[in-house]
Amino acid sequence: QSRSGERLFDLGLGPIARAFCAASSKTDQADIAQVLAAHGPDGFAAAWLRHRRLAWAADLLPSSLVPESLR
Repeated sequence: QSRSGERLFDLGLGPIARAFCAASSKTDQADIAQVLAAHGPDGFAAAWLRHRRLAWAADLLPSSLVPESLR
């Protein structure tokens, strides 16, 4: 427990999972909206990973999941 009485836990997520699962702040939500508007649903995963400075992870996505504009 934290000093304020809140429970603390660790999900053991790696950087890729955190990029998607831990993006819940207002800033993250605004960034998600911008990336989605710019790249659409088909290009979101690769564009979001690049936005989160995880280009190496975006490069691991199968080419069928990455629009040509992001390759």
